[in-house]
Amino acid sequence: MRQPTSEQKPDERIRVLRISHASLTPALRQRERALVRNHPEVELEVLTARRWREAEIDVDATRDDMFPVTRATTHLSRHIQLFAYDPRPIVATLRRHRPHLIDLGHEPYSIACAEVLTLCSSFAPRAAIVIQTAQNIRHNYPPPFNWFEQRAFRRVSAAYVCSETVRETLRGKGFEKPAAIIPFGVSLEKFRPRSDSFDSGGVLTIGFVGRLLPEKGLNTLIDALARIANLPWRLLVVGDGPERESVQCRLAEYGLTDRAELAGAISFDRIEEYYRRMDMLVLPTQTTKRVREQFGRVLVEAMASGVPVIGSTCGAIPEVIGEAGLVFPEGDVEALAAALRQMLPNQSLRERFVRDGRARVQANYSWDRVAEQTYQLFMRVLKAGKESVLNPSLEFVS
Repeated sequence: MRQPTSEQKPDERIRVLRISHASLTPALRQRERALVRNHPEVELEVLTARRWREAEIDVDATRDDMFPVTRATTHLSRHIQLFAYDPRPIVATLRRHRPHLIDLGHEPYSIACAEVLTLCSSFAPRAAIVIQTAQNIRHNYPPPFNWFEQRAFRRVSAAYVCSETVRETLRGKGFEKPAAIIPFGVSLEKFRPRSDSFDSGGVLTIGFVGRLLPEKGLNTLIDALARIANLPWRLLVVGDGPERESVQCRLAEYGLTDRAELAGAISFDRIEEYYRRMDMLVLPTQTTKRVREQFGRVLVEAMASGVPVIGSTCGAIPEVIGEAGLVFPEGDVEALAAALRQMLPNQSLRERFVRDGRARVQANYSWDRVAEQTYQLFMRVLKAGKESVLNPSLEFVS
């Protein structure tokens, strides 16, 4: 099979197959859409789950007006690492599309990854494979999952990760091939600063977006809010989960129920409406044995929306915020209360973070920027694959 290079002629096509359970709708395929829009020589197809639960909402896969989308039924489990695809749509797509490169959005130890690699060995043995991973806590898996992981490390040509904390974990597991940092992106058209000023009658809205889980730190935020009850503010919680009742009880315990709105789970198509209601966003995630913030997508959505952010030191949060917001030690209620006291009455500070946050997103997290980084990685992998036929010891620096 002919392998394209970065010096391809305009009429030559680069066939890429993206396989990810979460590439369900055009709104969740913004990177792929930007890739095709900016690089028409890429002939992209997407294979995704027929249905998956995203942010406590069941989402059905839909078509796309920019490239073909194949849907595959999932089996065995609803757990992200334990399910398997119906193999028939994968086999049919591999035969029809004949990809030069497969962009695999599954963790290397997962059943879906093992399944796709097995099918590729028979139906796309010469395709380059790039894997996307987001795990940033090192676990020692029992068989067969540790076998799946090591097999994936041997088979793939490169990996890409959403943050430095993920790359550190990947390297710690022994992955020595190229591992580029390609962050999650955000639509600068969908998420835009609101047109009105920050002064909303003196009562500012503090936002939280995410699943209601203990490790998300919402109780830390509520405890901090109880310490600044003398200041004017309202709390807007967007998301749902098993901790909802606990959150309601904690708010009642502090007498804060009337100052809080629990909006529940919101579809991704509506989330920008809720950012427009916020004057700041807090992401107070805490590290556990199973959770360490891998990226913090809500941070870039908020910054793009002109919402100042406060985040904990958990995982990649400080890396994403940079100097465009405030960071406090995870789990430290007093430090979070101090950060809120600093931001709530200081309009000039909030306005500075609005400007700095939007500029940071434009420079690092727009879908055009993320798609270009992805394209460059793909081209390097394909070029290295072609040259390694002549020089098997060839490597390239990540």
